[in-house]
Amino acid sequence: MASTKNMFWKRKKIKLPTSDVSEPFISVTDVKHYFYCPRIIYFEKVLHAKPMLGSQQEYSQELHEEYVKKELRRKDAIFYSREFVGAEKMLFVQLISTKLNLQGVVDCIIKTKRKEFIPVDYKNMESNRGKPWMDHKYQLTAYALLIDENYSTCVKRGIINYLPEKRIIQLEITPTMKTHVKRVLGHIKRIIKEESLPPIRVARKKCSGGCGYKYLCKDF
Repeated sequence: MASTKNMFWKRKKIKLPTSDVSEPFISVTDVKHYFYCPRIIYFEKVLHAKPMLGSQQEYSQELHEEYVKKELRRKDAIFYSREFVGAEKMLFVQLISTKLNLQGVVDCIIKTKRKEFIPVDYKNMESNRGKPWMDHKYQLTAYALLIDENYSTCVKRGIINYLPEKRIIQLEITPTMKTHVKRVLGHIKRIIKEESLPPIRVARKKCSGGCGYKYLCKDF
């Protein structure tokens, strides 16, 4: 654990982006980061540090955005299921919940003919052996909460598309999952308000540093 003096030095050294300092909302990405490792919240929201991402990670983000844009040229969502033929697709939908202090941009929302809303999230990475990763699962749940409030509905399922595998996973979104995400929002707000450093979710030996904050985390 770093000393108080060292922590203060880091805050003075790291340039604070003014756009984030007064941001009152928690983002869906913050929820995903919390489930990956809660320390990401501390580094981003308390220290206002920027991740050191590799060129491959930046390239993956570009591919992700390009793939979602291609959806505009598709007439139907039939490649997910025949039941979605003729469904409405809304891409890059920005949503805000004042009740939860939550905001996010959903890659795609499918609105079926039966007025069911289904969030779709695209991932330019492989799945967890055919299953969704935990952080992706609850990221999708956070999107469901936003859709619930903004469209006065109740999202019961979502879809994660793991692009490299061409694997489309349809996931049930339960009330228990939604309650869990609401609880996590409270944990995130507490980390920011109390400026408290949370524990590492994964063992140091198994940490790949894919979050981009390994350069900071090793000093704590």
